[in-house]
Amino acid sequence: MSNRVEPQRHRTTAVRRSTRRAIVGVNIIEALVALPCLIATYGLAERLVAAQEAAGPGRVASSSVAGIAVTLNMSLLIVGAAAGTVGSVIQQSMAFARSSAPDHQLSWYVMRPLWSALLGSVSVVAVNTGLLSIGDETTSSAAVAVLVLTGCLAGLFTDQVLARLRRMLRPRTS
Repeated sequence: MSNRVEPQRHRTTAVRRSTRRAIVGVNIIEALVALPCLIATYGLAERLVAAQEAAGPGRVASSSVAGIAVTLNMSLLIVGAAAGTVGSVIQQSMAFARSSAPDHQLSWYVMRPLWSALLGSVSVVAVNTGLLSIGDETTSSAAVAVLVLTGCLAGLFTDQVLARLRRMLRPRTS
């Protein structure tokens, strides 16, 4: 046994310049795709709100998008996914900007918006079923805006939303 102290190797977490450029490029492309998608889906949801109000009780209004009939509820799922993606792009861009050497791989920057889009959709469904009334006499564009905000916040705070859901779903022991 020796009392001699060996120098420790320092692990570097520095990101190569080419990787940083790729991450920035991915963020820019995601933002350029996500925002127009959010705008388009929000417009579709608002048109379907108006169509549902005009259709009257007992009827379901729909709009054809790329040959697929989209109902109001389907459009809310899509707008929630788009808003979740926008929230995630914002969050990952902020995380990258805060850190001079992010320890996430490039795949995290590609996959995170997809996770957040799914979470945004689920959040919109939860809010829509419990708090807002979409598609009846009390429908308003403000309700669609609340759903968009919910999806965006779910994407922005994906980790916190998942932690809260885990706590809520954990079985209680007495």
